[in-house]
Amino acid sequence: MGKPGPILREIFKVGERPFSVFLFQHQLAWCPQKKGGEDMSEWINVKLKDILSAEIVHKMGPLKGESNCCFPYSPTKKGISYPFQVLQIAYAQMTNKDSEKWTDVRLELKHNDFTILTKWAQTIQYFLAEFDRPKNLLFFVNPFGGRGNAVSIFNSLMQPILQLCQVKSTVIQTKRQNHVSDVLRAMSDDELMSYDAVVAVGGDGTICEVVNGLLTRRLNNLTDSDFTPAPIPVAVISAGSTNAVAYTLHGTDDPRTAIIHIVLGSPVPLDVASVHNDSGLLRFIVGQMSYGYLADLMLRSENLRWMGPQRYKYAGFREFLNHSTYEGSIDIRPASEECRKIPSQCSGDKGCEDCISLDSMSSTSQQWKRIEGNFVGVSAANISLRNPMTPLGIAPFAHFADGCMELILIRKTSRLGHLRYLHRTTGDSRRTFALPFVERYRVREFVFTPMQCNTKHLQQHITLDDVPPRQPASCKCDFGQEKTHSFWNCDGELLFQPSVRVCAHSNLIQVLSRNHKDRERTRSPSSGDGNDYSQCATVSSSLSFTQSPSAATDEEIDASVIMLQDDESNNTSLNDVRF
Repeated sequence: MGKPGPILREIFKVGERPFSVFLFQHQLAWCPQKKGGEDMSEWINVKLKDILSAEIVHKMGPLKGESNCCFPYSPTKKGISYPFQVLQIAYAQMTNKDSEKWTDVRLELKHNDFTILTKWAQTIQYFLAEFDRPKNLLFFVNPFGGRGNAVSIFNSLMQPILQLCQVKSTVIQTKRQNHVSDVLRAMSDDELMSYDAVVAVGGDGTICEVVNGLLTRRLNNLTDSDFTPAPIPVAVISAGSTNAVAYTLHGTDDPRTAIIHIVLGSPVPLDVASVHNDSGLLRFIVGQMSYGYLADLMLRSENLRWMGPQRYKYAGFREFLNHSTYEGSIDIRPASEECRKIPSQCSGDKGCEDCISLDSMSSTSQQWKRIEGNFVGVSAANISLRNPMTPLGIAPFAHFADGCMELILIRKTSRLGHLRYLHRTTGDSRRTFALPFVERYRVREFVFTPMQCNTKHLQQHITLDDVPPRQPASCKCDFGQEKTHSFWNCDGELLFQPSVRVCAHSNLIQVLSRNHKDRERTRSPSSGDGNDYSQCATVSSSLSFTQSPSAATDEEIDASVIMLQDDESNNTSLNDVRF
């Protein structure tokens, strides 16, 4: 096997500096060109899967008094604008090493030979076409969520990137609750399948509506338990009051990062939980559902929407002072012992080894087990539920696709104890499970029954002889009277049914996101090149587009750099290139 080499090599100019540019099978790399060869100390590379587009752009520019690769020097025409073309490559890059935010960067390569620009553009486009990226997206924009700026976010941040990547978009603004679900259920199969994904621009409630609409399209009745996976992937962009699902999937609540992940990302499997009572299916849950403190907080905040996102802090403080506790029983079907002994964090991609192993182990569940007590809160999470105030999420050990839920019980404790729990969630939330009143279970299924309820038939315990236990009965309590029990906060929406049965379903949906393993920071040009990220240049083409390439893998890039330094025949001198 011969030495690995680039598919294309050329010298381009960006601004006034010449750079050697190399196109490998998996990466685009460049470094400054100097007399005698390349300056490998400033070697920069971008993975092809991070490239958004490559196209020829027509521009107008004045002469600057010296010859360059775009137009010849002519003193008599100095200062006059001339048309010229550049190869513009847009790629995604993390803003800095301490942030998960991404931005789009433009790299402009200039050359006097238009055929070279065209060949490079066509070659890069050929490789980009190999990626299975979405080309037609259906957007549901919630103009009422959060600060009410979802429409402006879409127009100012998302549309330019969609146009850059030549992605078609259909936009529907939601007008009421359940509007998204109703539209998706009413769509014909042909119309729905014409889209590559459905994107929710809003909060946790909006993406939950998308998932509910897709999963209930083919349900004959609400008592069905054999659910069909969603026919197309989904995605979410932060623009709501609570954005835990988007934050967990993208590592940030930045909308620009989310749209970049969506246009570049591949489908990642995600578990979904179904919620039932004796009437049948109530809804599906994407992120979490909470009983007690977090549900009471949500109910109080509903009357404070005029405060914006700050209402959650105020409502949380008021409920903390109330310090309500609720008695109940929880029947759980735990995952296997081996599954419960793995307190690992999800890597967030379809190759997560723990997701694969946990899913296979969780299929062999243990016998039903009953837990009774007085609880400050009960939470069930499909994902970790990260957010700016809880960096690791309230369920840091939850996995995307392990077929289980993380069930977290906060037993009755003092206000000081509850404060300790809340404080620990704002840092390393894994430390919350060291508190004596906090319990964590990895379960496939659970049934919650409140002990304080005006409806007598709800007070009847579900017997463990029922395998599985029968569906819990509907609550007939009058919430206008003195509250005897709490209710459920389901992905930011309130469910006034305290007694529920919740089941985890493996891989019911696919979400468009950048895999965590793909979130490797692309090195930016050195400070010596200025703040213009488009500082780049080219080299003479050594292989034609129709020629069988000597493809270099990612691991061979470093070897290729050494080869280019040692092998003078592979160097194109600055004197050999006509600008």
